[in-house]
Amino acid sequence: MAYCPLVRYPFDMRHRSIPSPLARLTLRVLPRMTLQRMIHALMGRMGQAHPRLFANLERLEHADVLVEPTDVPHRFLLSFGGDPASLSVLDSQIPKTQAQIKGSLKILLAMLEGQIDGDKMFFTRELEITGNSAVIVALRNTLDREEINLLNDTSSLFGPFAGPLRTAIGFADDFGRTIKGRIEEIAAQRLRDTDESALKTECDALRTEVQELKSRLAKMEVSQKRKKASAS
Repeated sequence: MAYCPLVRYPFDMRHRSIPSPLARLTLRVLPRMTLQRMIHALMGRMGQAHPRLFANLERLEHADVLVEPTDVPHRFLLSFGGDPASLSVLDSQIPKTQAQIKGSLKILLAMLEGQIDGDKMFFTRELEITGNSAVIVALRNTLDREEINLLNDTSSLFGPFAGPLRTAIGFADDFGRTIKGRIEEIAAQRLRDTDESALKTECDALRTEVQELKSRLAKMEVSQKRKKASAS
């Protein structure tokens, strides 16, 4: 990806990824046909940016893979092998596939970009793979040989606005992370305050109970002494 030398980025956008909340929002609000046109354009752009990847995918044995994000309303069909790779947005009809992969959109995107260990996600059950696992292994091995950054590939569709768009997304992502972190801090502090308040209330109740027990014990001692005095 070429960068304009006149633009000074506040951080290295080449290591940025598409924020998963933004990706989820996009997939949730766009109708299927509009989303399909965007994906078709993105696949064409990725074919130009990663010709070796798409050539390697064509060399694989043909396979159809059902990709099912668990947190968006769409399911996708990834086809590769023999013909140029394609990604289609499915309607209610689910075709027969050789393998199926299911997980959160964040996990699926991170695996595509090689940011996480797919095996680890599988064993921790954050990623569910069914069908012919050899198909998924071949796909993953092919993807791992190429450095993919979906933010760069997607933003490049906007031509001269690609750089400013990446910068804006980076700022928005940082702002969102800051707000999320602050909310988590406030929630944690309130939880600690609640725990301290509950502990104080419990301690006060225990002190009251102990005081009542002391009073009862003192009365019992006085009563016992009176009984002894009367007996004598």
